[in-house]
Amino acid sequence: MKRSTSSVRQQPSLWLLFILRLGKCFKPRYLSTVCILFIILTYLRLISYTTSNQLILTKFKLIIKEEIMINNYALLNPCNSNEIKTLLQSTSSYNNNNNNNDGRPQPTVERLHKLFQILISHENKYRTIFDYLDIFRFNDFYNTLRPFANNTERLQNIYCLFRQYINISDNGHIVIKQNFITYLKLVSNYLSDGFKKQHLTWNITSKDQIQKPVIILAADSLFYDTLQASMSTINNYLKDYIVAIYDLQLNIKHLNMIKENCERCIIIPFPFAQIAPIAPHVRNLRYFAWKPIVIQDAVRRFGTIIYGDTSIRYKTSNFDRLLIDNMIRGFSCRELPGQYLPCFTLSKTFLWFNETFSTFEDIYIAEAGFVAVTDNFLSRLILKTWVTCALDSMCIAPYAYRTYCKHANASTDIHRFDQSTLVTALSFYFFPSPRQNNKTKPAPYDMYTSIQENLADVKRNAGVKNYFTSRKNLNLQQNSSKTTVKIH
Repeated sequence: MKRSTSSVRQQPSLWLLFILRLGKCFKPRYLSTVCILFIILTYLRLISYTTSNQLILTKFKLIIKEEIMINNYALLNPCNSNEIKTLLQSTSSYNNNNNNNDGRPQPTVERLHKLFQILISHENKYRTIFDYLDIFRFNDFYNTLRPFANNTERLQNIYCLFRQYINISDNGHIVIKQNFITYLKLVSNYLSDGFKKQHLTWNITSKDQIQKPVIILAADSLFYDTLQASMSTINNYLKDYIVAIYDLQLNIKHLNMIKENCERCIIIPFPFAQIAPIAPHVRNLRYFAWKPIVIQDAVRRFGTIIYGDTSIRYKTSNFDRLLIDNMIRGFSCRELPGQYLPCFTLSKTFLWFNETFSTFEDIYIAEAGFVAVTDNFLSRLILKTWVTCALDSMCIAPYAYRTYCKHANASTDIHRFDQSTLVTALSFYFFPSPRQNNKTKPAPYDMYTSIQENLADVKRNAGVKNYFTSRKNLNLQQNSSKTTVKIH
């Protein structure tokens, strides 16, 4: 059966009807002109689009190439800082004095790698404390390295040195480059040489290039009188310096007396609430775990500081050479010649650092009660190490352990807490100074390499009862005299 087609007709397309009607309105030559113009405009638009894409792609490639060049320059070239230039241009008499028979600890890639792994193992536990104190974490380095005292220029140089000497992946994996050890050797040689001859930078560095330090103290009510005695020497020699006093539980009366008598003093409460829940031994002040925390907090606030225990009696304000050298080393203290570290350090502290007491037999202990710190690459590492140890009681205040001292031929229970841990930490970042005839030259971190004079005395348990009170009464009398003169 054939399908019927009688009802099916061919339907013209709509566009064809439109063209036929358009043809009645316009002459064919006009239509041809419009079509040609349409084709030309379409072609030009396609060319423009392609050219624009090519320009964008070319610009994008140039940006990527520029970023790669910048990154390569940062990795392959020394950081742009006066400190590095000083080191590279300096010559030291200690450059060739490496003694292979010297068993004293010194910076090596292996020692530093073990230390950094120890530090990383504590980062999660102390994360909230590190965030509060602005201590960087290896396991989140790029988000936790922050500027201190709002100094972004200094942070840029710190970041540059980290990238140049230490590779840190996102998960905290660390590769320490051998040139980091070369850098530490340059720093140590340069500083040790200051004991024998003057550094050029001491003469060419102007006053405005030296950041004036903030003077730091810390005390509780038991040490209020010694705080007053220390403040008397600060007022004599450091009248135009800002003073910050950390409150380790001073009573209200003492706090009010400080505020009334010292307008330039800043009182900062110690952050027991942030730290004690994780490291409760910090509340026991005789462990001195609070001291590295105070110094870290002060450096992050002020950038450059001089910390002194309340037993410190200042004798000068001439810190220029010390501060200039601290731009390179970051941290300085005072060694105690003839007093050896193992004689005053419980063996567990060395074990915490994956070290043994015998390694430190010829290393002098140093004071932790008078230190100068400037924020830089090295001080970031030193303070991270010292504070991490201070937060762990088995590092700074171990129990049921003894000291082993070759020089005393005996073992004791003497432990210097902050001093013991500080010098152990410094041994990872500074090379030991030359040793001859059982005597050692000042260590690179010793203030004596910068200034061969006594900057301050130590007077333990020597307080002044009414220094602040007498100053207050004197000020009242002076103000009263001035008022009387004005009335007449």
